[in-house]
Amino acid sequence: MTETTHKREKDLIRYFIIIYWSLFWLLNVVDKIIGGAHLFFVGRDRFAQVERFFDSIGLENPIYANIALVITASLEIFALVFFLGALYHLITKNDGANRSWFLVGICFTLATFTFFSIGDQVFGDHFELLEHGLFWFIALLSWVVYTSIDRIPFPSQVSITTKQRNVFLAVTILLATVTSASIFYHNHTSFIQRTQAVAVEQVTEDTYKIEFPFLAGSKAFENSLEKFLGENPTLQIDNIYTAPKPLRLGKSDGLIIYIQVTAKK
Repeated sequence: MTETTHKREKDLIRYFIIIYWSLFWLLNVVDKIIGGAHLFFVGRDRFAQVERFFDSIGLENPIYANIALVITASLEIFALVFFLGALYHLITKNDGANRSWFLVGICFTLATFTFFSIGDQVFGDHFELLEHGLFWFIALLSWVVYTSIDRIPFPSQVSITTKQRNVFLAVTILLATVTSASIFYHNHTSFIQRTQAVAVEQVTEDTYKIEFPFLAGSKAFENSLEKFLGENPTLQIDNIYTAPKPLRLGKSDGLIIYIQVTAKK
């Protein structure tokens, strides 16, 4: 195997690393821009999530959540920009600039996950702390591999049999088919939750509860109230309120509302 072939293979690994981090931060930025549930994409309401975090430690003013999200979004956008710059310089064979841009992108990535990890520790979210800690080390490992790959010896002879290639293609097609089918099935069975009326559960004689699923939107809220009034023509809604704050903090993916009713006069 020639030196040119080795160089091409090592550059291919660099492409994989840069494309991975570029897509990673691109999707994170899109997730913050696109809130709520849309066709084939469900964006998390990050403002509501971060606001609940600060509420849990007594900082109820939304400005704290705004500041945290601005810092987070800035770090992610800068990381994305520098990884895209590194990809451009890798394509144009500018090794010096490519290495510099990639280094800055990794630094922003490490800073982002460090910022996330500090927040996870402050808010007591240890599951997220484990996830962000793992990504921190993966980013560091990416830099080590990216810069050291030229010194890694590659085997002089690598051969792939026809059977191995066919097995690889079959497994790839199978996984792609199963994944695509599950996405379309979920869209068919669950996307209706955005607008579908939710069943109302009676709590006391004059109090009812509605637990909305994660995908539910404002239309689901309106339809639920309309259905409830249609099924109970002798009642009128006197008050609507959410669960107390400590209970809301424990359920971050869906909304619970309570309805107080009185008999129509």
